[in-house]
Amino acid sequence: MLGQLQDAGNTVTLAHYLQLLFQAGLATGLQKYSGETIRVRGSSPKLQVLNTALITAQTPWSASEIKGRPELWGRLVESAVGAHLANIAWEGGANLYYWRQNSQEVDFILQSGERQTAIE
Repeated sequence: MLGQLQDAGNTVTLAHYLQLLFQAGLATGLQKYSGETIRVRGSSPKLQVLNTALITAQTPWSASEIKGRPELWGRLVESAVGAHLANIAWEGGANLYYWRQNSQEVDFILQSGERQTAIE
């Protein structure tokens, strides 16, 4: 989203909207994992719904049709796992991130204290 925006003020507006979505329990932005705080905060967030009903309510396909489309089914499963992790991280005081470098990616990194768990 940020790549399409020209005005620097739009970044602040998007960050505010994302905070409002989180406070409403609808969605959050996962920051990119890095051992360096500066790099974490400088990355574009990965949007994560907090309730998969936001995805399935808008789809024209039935559950069996979605399961028959592997790419779509994979996205829905990833969103369900992410929603669960985001909710338990928020309740348990942990942090949830994603990691991507070039073509390599880890869907989620759950961090609690000094312990990190990568989930793909």
